[in-house]
Amino acid sequence: MAKNEAKGEELKQQIIETAWGLFWEKGYEKTTVNDIIEAVGTSKGGFYYHFSAKEDLLNALYSVFDREYKKFYENMDKALPSLVQLKLLSQYVSYFIEGNVSSDLLAALYQSQLVKKCQECFLSPDRYYIRLVKKIIAEGQEKEEIRRDISVEDLSHHVLVLERGIIMDWCVQNGNFSLGYYGTKSFDLYIEFMKAENVR
Repeated sequence: MAKNEAKGEELKQQIIETAWGLFWEKGYEKTTVNDIIEAVGTSKGGFYYHFSAKEDLLNALYSVFDREYKKFYENMDKALPSLVQLKLLSQYVSYFIEGNVSSDLLAALYQSQLVKKCQECFLSPDRYYIRLVKKIIAEGQEKEEIRRDISVEDLSHHVLVLERGIIMDWCVQNGNFSLGYYGTKSFDLYIEFMKAENVR
């Protein structure tokens, strides 16, 4: 039983990884379920056992993002000030998305969050990335590097809304500006607001 479950999870991850590659190569709209099934080398039954439609894959793609963010954070020097850690993480997110995710895929992903509620989704507070942002901010407050007159929840919410806003604008403009550059510049401004020394 456990062996079958492991194989099932392996197939699910293979479908997600393959879909990710096809979405990047062909675009989300032009990629069909049959394209994914053929590339994976599975059956329709194998695909539909895990996903009811192509749209369901959007909610699973957060795991691909989070795996990259986790890898980046694990290699980061934890002795760095919390605001520097937060800036480097946000910078990595912006450049990773710009270099690896098409604007039409991101637009479809965000649209799916508006029309479909799910427990495991891109904007879920239980996501690794969202929990990581909260963790870094909480540690920064404990070390008195980040202002403490605003809660961790509120500061992390502001950070995430700022990031999503810039990403959404990048999608609306079809990726016609550098997400990495403008994301970093915008985040620099918010970092100034977060500094503990700004609290009188």
